[in-house]
Order: sequence, then structure tokens, then C-alpha cells
Amino acid sequence: RERPVVFIFPGQGAQYVGMGAGLYESYPSFREQVDACCEQLKRHTGTDLREILYPSAATEQAAQHLEQTVNAQPALFILEYTAARLFESFGVRPRAMLGHSVGEYVAACLAGVLSLDDALMLVAKRGQLMQSLPPGRMLAVPLPEREVEPLLRDELSVSPARSPPPPSSAVS
Repeated sequence: RERPVVFIFPGQGAQYVGMGAGLYESYPSFREQVDACCEQLKRHTGTDLREILYPSAATEQAAQHLEQTVNAQPALFILEYTAARLFESFGVRPRAMLGHSVGEYVAACLAGVLSLDDALMLVAKRGQLMQSLPPGRMLAVPLPEREVEPLLRDELSVSPARSPPPPSSAVS
């Protein structure tokens, strides 16, 4: 009896230099799809993500480039999308798909809500826009929102965090 499968796609923070390298080297269909996506994306960004994902030597510079939102989000999209397509080529069909942040675009594309062209363009633009924002931070506080709110300056905001007891809040 087959068990149902769910594809779950993460957001930014899961990226690293060389991600998917084993698949890229071992599966021609995976490599072809990554190459096609990178070529398509290059029209929107001018950057060949393969040079960042698979540099000749894993360098600190490559890691720094991949940490930039403008590169990280499209790279994650491409690797998540092509990995899912590889699983599908093996006959694995998800009963459901779930994505967080940029992973939502992968799920939408695989579900047919967005074309691959549109998804790559949107993810590229999203990464560019987010990269242009001033840096921000978040802090998890082990107190309920009603206790944190009075302590904050106007430019900060608080929201309740969905976590098991004790109550906690996120400040940004």
C-alpha cells in the first residue's frame, strides 16, 4: 500500500553553496532543468546562478553572494522546483504541496497556478525588491503580546507567535 506524499518547500535561509550538486552531477534531466531555469532567469537578472551555486571552488565570496536575497530566492525556487520535477519523473506524485515564503511560488508553479516563466520572473522581481529594502530584525520574546506592546517604541511592532505554551511574541 502506497502512503500519501506531501511536497514541502522552504523559504529563504535553507540555501547553501553546492545545494543540489549531487543531483546536478548524477541526473541529466535535473541538470537540464536547472540549466534551462538558470538561462531563463538570467534574462531577468543578468546573473547566471550556476556560477554562484556551483563555483569551481566553494568560496566565502560564493556563500556571500548566495546569502543575498536577490540570489537566494531564485536559487531556492530553481532547486526546489527541479527537485520536485525529478521526484515526479520517478513516479512520486504529491497528494498536497505546501510552501513557505518563496516556497509558495514553487508550490503554485507545480500546481499550474503560475507558468514557470511567470514564476521565475516574479521570484526574480521579489528578490530584487526585498534586497532593496533596509535591513530588519526580529526577536522572539517569551511573553504574551499584551505585556510586550507597552514596552515598544512606535517604529517597532509585535505580533503573537503561534507556539506551544508559554505564550510568546515576535518583535520586529
